[in-house]
Amino acid sequence: MYLKQADLFWGMSQDAIQKITGKAVKREFHKDDVIFKASDQADHFYVLIQGKVRMELEESGRCVYCIDKTGEIFGWSALIGRGDYSATVICEELTKALQFYKKDVISLLEKDRDCAANFYKQLAGALGDRLLEAYDLLE
Repeated sequence: MYLKQADLFWGMSQDAIQKITGKAVKREFHKDDVIFKASDQADHFYVLIQGKVRMELEESGRCVYCIDKTGEIFGWSALIGRGDYSATVICEELTKALQFYKKDVISLLEKDRDCAANFYKQLAGALGDRLLEAYDLLE
């Protein structure tokens, strides 16, 4: 259900979604919990089920983005070959998310090139949307 709402998984076959879901862990975090810090090793990415998290820059502690829509992803550094996360993610309220281990997902994608192409196309689109939102904030 949550993966169907996530832009990242749109266009994937039901079989691929079930395989990826089988590797996910449902996590619950409380207000003010730190899910990961900037410069932590980027081993997981997350799909929001409910709640709200904010992304902060390590140096300034300034909020650069809030995630509050079911299906929205965070921790995408794990998917693009970055060794570390680029921001700290802190819960604004009780938050539930699906946690994916990057090696599990990458292993599945390596077995299905069409699925992988769609997955990374959707990831690029999601990152592009965030970049445009950042531009709007700067204006």
